[in-house]
Amino acid sequence: MVSGSNGTTSFMTDFLQKCGGYSVVDGGFATELERHGADLNDPLWSAKCLVSSPHLVRK
Repeated sequence: MVSGSNGTTSFMTDFLQKCGGYSVVDGGFATELERHGADLNDPLWSAKCLVSSPHLVRK
């Protein structure tokens, strides 16, 4: 749950419900995937990770 004012929490709760409970927020996504051992040596690295390493994406 996002901490902050009730408006922020409500916004995020509503947003996640509309997304089916999941959302990928990219603010260092590639860096974190690489830190956890993902191979990003591919032009379609994000799609490759979704298929081959979904457990890393969930982290």
